[in-house]
Amino acid sequence: MSKNFWLKSLKLNIHAPGTGTALMILALTQVPVAIKTAAEVACIGEVSHQRWKATNTHKGANVIAVSQCNGKS
Repeated sequence: MSKNFWLKSLKLNIHAPGTGTALMILALTQVPVAIKTAAEVACIGEVSHQRWKATNTHKGANVIAVSQCNGKS
């Protein structure tokens, strides 16, 4: 199999009729998950920092932060 065969088979047509629909579906399914994950990371960072300021030690700060940000006491 020649190199040209592989290049032709891997060439994608971005103007195909289903491309726009596929991109919209990806955006609708992935953007909300990314927003939720970013909020969780920010929450963990803030709670961990507050815990470190209160106790002046890193021991268990991240575990407690993850627990609090996931809704557990």
